[in-house]
Amino acid sequence: MKSLATLFGESPFEHIVEHARKIHECVNLVRPITEALLAGDMKRLEELQNLMSDTEFEGDKIKDAIRQNLSRRFMLPVSREDILTFVRQLDRMGDDAEDYAVVATFRKIELPPDLRQDFTGLVDKIIQTSEALLNLAEEMARLQKDAFEGSEAERVLEKIQDVCHLEWESDKISRSLARRYYSLPGIDPLTVMILDKLCRTLTGIADHAENVGKSLRLMIMRH
Repeated sequence: MKSLATLFGESPFEHIVEHARKIHECVNLVRPITEALLAGDMKRLEELQNLMSDTEFEGDKIKDAIRQNLSRRFMLPVSREDILTFVRQLDRMGDDAEDYAVVATFRKIELPPDLRQDFTGLVDKIIQTSEALLNLAEEMARLQKDAFEGSEAERVLEKIQDVCHLEWESDKISRSLARRYYSLPGIDPLTVMILDKLCRTLTGIADHAENVGKSLRLMIMRH
C-alpha cells in the first residue's frame, strides 16, 4: 500500500526553511568579508569569496529541488506561485550576498576611518534583517499547519512588519553613508565606486528580504 506522502506528495515547507537557513549562511558571511576588507587582507577575501560561492551554490541546489519537486498532488494551503515567489526572493538575497563577496575582491581599498562605523553599522543591520527573515521562514513552516489562518497568522503579520522596518532602517543608513562618501574630500574615486557597489548589494539583500516578507503577507491575506 502506498504511503500518504507517495499518494499526495511531499510538503515543500520544511525544504523552504532549509533554503532560508542556507541563504542566511550566505548573509552571515558578509561580516567576516567586511572585516577582511577593512583589514586589507586580500588573501582572506579570496578564501571567503570561494566559501560564499560554495554556500550560495548549495542554496541553489535546495531552490532547484523545491521547484522540481513542488508536487501537483500535495494539497497546499497557498498557491504554488506564491511559494515560488517566496523562494525566488530568498534566492536573490543569496545572489546579492555573493555579489558583495565578489566586489570585495576587486581591489584593495582604504576606507577612511570616518566611514567605518557607518559601514559596519549597515552590515550589522543587513544581518539583523536576514535573521528576522529566517525567523519568518520558520514561522511559515509552522503556520502552514494552521492553513495560514488564526492568531498565529496575526503574529506573523506583525513580524513581517518588523522585517519591513529593518529594511527601511538599512536604507536610511545607506543613504546617510552615501552622502558622506560622495562629499568626503580627497577620497579615491575608485574607492567611492567600490564602496557604492558594496552598499548597493547590501541594501539589495534587505530589499529582497522585505519582498520575501511581503510574499508571505500575500499568502496570509488571501485567506
